[in-house]
Order: sequence, then structure tokens, then C-alpha cells
Amino acid sequence: MKNRSLLSLVFGIISLFLSVYGIFFGIVGFILALHIIRKDRNTEGKEKKMAIGGLAASIIGAGYQIVGIAVILLTA
Repeated sequence: MKNRSLLSLVFGIISLFLSVYGIFFGIVGFILALHIIRKDRNTEGKEKKMAIGGLAASIIGAGYQIVGIAVILLTA
């Protein structure tokens, strides 16, 4: 479980910095984090905190990339 929490956090952070591929990493990180949070409601500690951090970073990263691509497409 700890590995999936860390993986969701890493994917969320990667989604913040990659341009087009950040959307895909953000979606994968989002799905992993939701799966961890929903499946293991009794999990406390670092795993849950990493999953929540991965969820937040994935939402921010994917959203940022979607807005950036929309701006580029609308101004072209």
C-alpha cells in the first residue's frame, strides 16, 4: 500500500511539471489516490497523507495543463 501511495504522489508532482503528458500523469495519480483513500478507510499515517497529497497535486497539475492547452488553442 505504501508503494501505491508514493506512486500517486510522484505522478501528481510529475503532472505539475510536464506540459502535455502532465494530464495523463495527473489522471493516473488521481485514480491511484482515490483508490487508496476509498479502499483503505482505516489506513492512517503516512500512506493516507501521501495519497491525499498525490490527489491534490494530481488535480492541480492536470487542471493546470488543461487550462494551459485551452488557452493555447483558443489564442491560436
